[in-house]
Formats: sequence, structure tokens, C-alpha cells
Amino acid sequence: MMLIVKFIISTLTAITGLYIIIRPQAYARLAGFSTGGERGSVEIRTIMGGVFLGLGLAPIILFNYPIALTFVGVVYIIVALTRLILLFLDRSFEFFSIVFLLVEAGFGLIMVIPS
Repeated sequence: MMLIVKFIISTLTAITGLYIIIRPQAYARLAGFSTGGERGSVEIRTIMGGVFLGLGLAPIILFNYPIALTFVGVVYIIVALTRLILLFLDRSFEFFSIVFLLVEAGFGLIMVIPS
């Protein structure tokens, strides 16, 4: 059962990356920043979208290597810890920042739990 949940998280991560690639301006608004033009849009698509797409697809492509699932979890945990630190440093306790923190931490913990 836990393995299915992990692959659902991987799929959601890949879908998020695809969404960012297709709709970079919508993602930027949700995250609270602007694409700032064509170059900004390309950067959001490649860095944000490409990373999420690759991170989500890696455990699916590397199905026979369970460490790929753990790696995704470690990345999510590092992102959550970074976000937590920056929430305090930047004093940015906005609703979506907290929601993203909870999702990242939750996904990370689920992904590192042994299946």
C-alpha cells in the first residue's frame, strides 16, 4: 500500500512539473512572483518545471531501484527545511507558503519511510 502512495506522490510531482512547463505564469502567480518576461518564463519552465518533472518521473523510470523513491523524499525534506528557515528569515508566513511547507514535509516523510 505504501508503495502505491509513493508512486502517487511521484506522479503528482511529475504532473506539477508538467503544469509549470505548460503554465509558468500561473505557477508564478501562485508562488507569489512574476516571470518578468520571456527569459523568466524559460527559466521557470526549465528549472522549476524540469526539476519537478524529472524528480517525479525518476522513480517511475527507475522502478527496480527503490532508492529512487528515498531520493525524492530526501529532496522534499531538504526543500521543506529550506522553506522553514526562509519563512523565518524573510518573515513570510503567507497561507500558501505554509501549505507548501506542509505538503513538502509530508511528501518527504512518506517517501523516506521504508516500504
